[in-house]
Amino acid sequence: MFKRLVRKRLEQYSGNITLIRFHIEDLDFENRRIKGDSLIKKNGQIYQEKQETFSLPTVIYLQCYVEPEVVEKIEQLIDQKVFNSFIFDKWECWKLLHQDEELSPYLPYTQKLENEITLQQSLFVYKDVFLKPLNPSHGHSSKGIFRVKWQPGGRVQVTYRKEEEIQTISFDSYEEFHDWISPRLPENYIIQQSIQTKTWHQKVTDLRLNMNKNGEGKWEVSLLLLRVASNDSHIAEKVLAAHPMKNLIKVFPGDTDMDNIEEIVNNLGFKICNSLDKSGHHMADLGIDLGIDENGGVWIFEINPLPHPLKGVLDPSWARPIEYAVYLSLIYRENNYEDQQNL
Repeated sequence: MFKRLVRKRLEQYSGNITLIRFHIEDLDFENRRIKGDSLIKKNGQIYQEKQETFSLPTVIYLQCYVEPEVVEKIEQLIDQKVFNSFIFDKWECWKLLHQDEELSPYLPYTQKLENEITLQQSLFVYKDVFLKPLNPSHGHSSKGIFRVKWQPGGRVQVTYRKEEEIQTISFDSYEEFHDWISPRLPENYIIQQSIQTKTWHQKVTDLRLNMNKNGEGKWEVSLLLLRVASNDSHIAEKVLAAHPMKNLIKVFPGDTDMDNIEEIVNNLGFKICNSLDKSGHHMADLGIDLGIDENGGVWIFEINPLPHPLKGVLDPSWARPIEYAVYLSLIYRENNYEDQQNL
């Protein structure tokens, strides 16, 4: 999948460039070299070279989780020109954004699942919650996510994904539910308040916002879509339909809540990116999931530091990371030239 992703990015990039695709364990710190295979784009054609050893590149775009101490070691080698270097989990992200006074009102209640009491209290208060795995390498594809609803009479309903199917199961009591869910939570989880988003023909909706740093080093909105799920739960990753924001009037005719939604969401996107910049993390490619509740309020659900550009739509975020990498590389060359002139 990663090989296809790199090639697709090259196809969408308009210039000439050489990319080196490599695994992090193939980086030789001592000799400042890496083992990988190069892909060259020249005059619209892509050529793939055999695997060989290269000198360390001027810019590295991380596409997987790497231990923070390893990232720091790489940054020291190439003057911190490593981007998307903070592969945060959902709890780290929520805590970071919650510290920002401008962003915290847009965040649903979220708590780390520490014990049974935490879950029971959250369920009793909010009646409808999500259990999401912290692991940043999954959980962005519905894997391991449970939606739990408190129902009249003390019953508990759970919706979750099993292989490619969505399953719903009900329990007569909280105790029965707890006995069932406990062995199915083998890793760290968060509890997040469920937000009832606007529906389209009884299907729930959400917003996908792709933010990227461009060839001038500035954040921009690459893509903003309203997505309609294939059922009535955000558990499913399948999208029934995706609409550009300009079509909201047609999707929700007469709904005045939608008048300024695009401006509000775009502003939120820039605030999120600026908040990450202020934190000192070098990010340049983000996928942000948001929702609009039934009263027109906007909520930030999660931020994906390993986003995959969307298929079937015009999505500039395919090529933006390469454009930003070229921008960083040019800065490196200019600074290096000036240093040589000063010697």
